[in-house]
Amino acid sequence: MAEVSVNTRAHCKLLLHAAKYPHRAVNGLLLAEDPKSKESRKVKILDCIPLFHITLGLAPILEVALTQIDTYCKSCGLVIAGYYQANSHYSDIKPDHVAAVIGKKLHEYFSDAVLFMVDNSKMSSEKDGDLCRLYYLKDTHWALADKKYMVEEGAVSIGASLMRSEASRSLVDYDNHMDNITMDWRNTEINSLIEKCT
Repeated sequence: MAEVSVNTRAHCKLLLHAAKYPHRAVNGLLLAEDPKSKESRKVKILDCIPLFHITLGLAPILEVALTQIDTYCKSCGLVIAGYYQANSHYSDIKPDHVAAVIGKKLHEYFSDAVLFMVDNSKMSSEKDGDLCRLYYLKDTHWALADKKYMVEEGAVSIGASLMRSEASRSLVDYDNHMDNITMDWRNTEINSLIEKCT
């Protein structure tokens, strides 16, 4: 299994997406630095793209989103390296059918693709960087990793600060973009806000 690290931008946007819709399941994509070598066993997650909060696995809209996000990634030297999901039930942190299927599809294109399942009980923690449980594809199913992913220093406290300031209200997911195409699913405003905090 590859070594996985998450930078401040990705950590904070994932956190804000789950916080914006605490009563709903949400999902998104994890974008990583395109490895220079196929033998690289490091996945450096640099950003995330919040996808949905209404219907997580609606195939036609998901296909449109994946095509658009893949084009964006190629222009930035990134790859879609994983998937995240927060389930609607507070204590449910296991991958469901939607997470498993989307994760496997991503794995076909990026062999070290990972699956993050948000632990809702850690949403308000300012001390714990383990907001998600890390899964990897083992044979044909997603298995819980025995090691944790690394979070960039300062990311947890910046995420907590953004939560207190209710920055989640400004976060745009792909559902929001489909309702109003002027809304930017890349979240450039949130990205700038996170950069000011670092």
